Amino acid sequence: MLTFRDFLTEGAPEEGAKLKHITHAEDRPLFHGAEGFKHAYDALHGAHFHTKQGLTSNKLTMKYDGSPSIVYGHNPENGKFFVASKSAFNKNPKINYTPEDVEKNHGHAPGLVEKLKAGLKHLPKIAPEKGVFQGDVMFTKPDLKKEGDKTSFTPNTITYTASGDKAKAINKSEIGVVTHTKYKGTTLSNMRASGDVSESDFGHHPDVYHHTASYDASGAKYSEQSQQKVLSELSKAKDIHERHGDKMYSAIHPEHSGESGHLATYINQTVRTGETPSTEGFSAHVSSQLKKKFDKIKTPAKKQEILNDADAQLKHIEKNKEHYDNLLKMHGHLANAKNELVSSLESNEGSYAHAIGGVASKPEGFVYNHTHNGVTEPTKLVNRAEFARQNLLKAQIGRAHV
Repeated sequence: MLTFRDFLTEGAPEEGAKLKHITHAEDRPLFHGAEGFKHAYDALHGAHFHTKQGLTSNKLTMKYDGSPSIVYGHNPENGKFFVASKSAFNKNPKINYTPEDVEKNHGHAPGLVEKLKAGLKHLPKIAPEKGVFQGDVMFTKPDLKKEGDKTSFTPNTITYTASGDKAKAINKSEIGVVTHTKYKGTTLSNMRASGDVSESDFGHHPDVYHHTASYDASGAKYSEQSQQKVLSELSKAKDIHERHGDKMYSAIHPEHSGESGHLATYINQTVRTGETPSTEGFSAHVSSQLKKKFDKIKTPAKKQEILNDADAQLKHIEKNKEHYDNLLKMHGHLANAKNELVSSLESNEGSYAHAIGGVASKPEGFVYNHTHNGVTEPTKLVNRAEFARQNLLKAQIGRAHV
């Protein structure tokens, strides 16, 4: 067993970046124990049946790689139409009612100014008379590139290409927006997000190419073999949960669970490196994180405190190795079920073909809105290995352009 004292002399891997927004399905049990498992299991089952039945609704949506994210609609406090970045819900929000507001609030970022001004000018042409929404700007007029009967745009990493009638409609428009969130509340500060967005909420105008993020599962190639694999992996995960759950969840150290715990950062690290999560790898990760903390401390007493804590955590992992093994094995089965489902969902690219740097790619991912304990919450359905590959490709393209 590698002790923390041994690890102080070893090189530590860099902590993986945390994904702070929608939770990955398979991570929920790591964060929230038995309740997290129930949420993940039911969400994946729900997405499975939704896809099998070929439904189209806002329960299952596609993620779009747009930029910037835009909040727009009528402020319930004064009825005036506005556009904003995500800062709309900050303590001191930057709300834009006029082009002058946009210049004042965002003049330091010309690209953002151009997108927000276009939204301010054109989105009132399709927005409902009441309500606040959030979406992604996919393009404005200068972003469009035409080639034959195809039109493409690259809002962020992914290049989207439309053809035929869709390309014609895009070429006629001034801005393209995908709306994925609807807010409800009496003030901007008390607004609550919902995925309950419907195409029927919006009007139509040739200046705006608009659609929601809803996904048409009838276009997915979800074979019987894939369905059986999804159900098999979910069954294996459930078996671990039912046979070991009570002892397994209670055996996890408090500092290892939760959305900011060591298990969360460890899983993100394995996504980046491509390694298979294991108890041994997790133990090394905990050592690396506590070594960073140890190295920042100057006082001997505080260093000793961290040293003692580290040794206690590593001994706890070693003592409960079977429970950590089972938890990570269950995590793997949930991830396998999700990846098989995502692979089928990716067979329907929707209205666009996708590419990164001229190389064909997959959609960014999907979201399933599942109701757990009376609260509807989004769960991310992304093949994380593919996501990491796309990020690597993005970095390579960026270096090539330097």
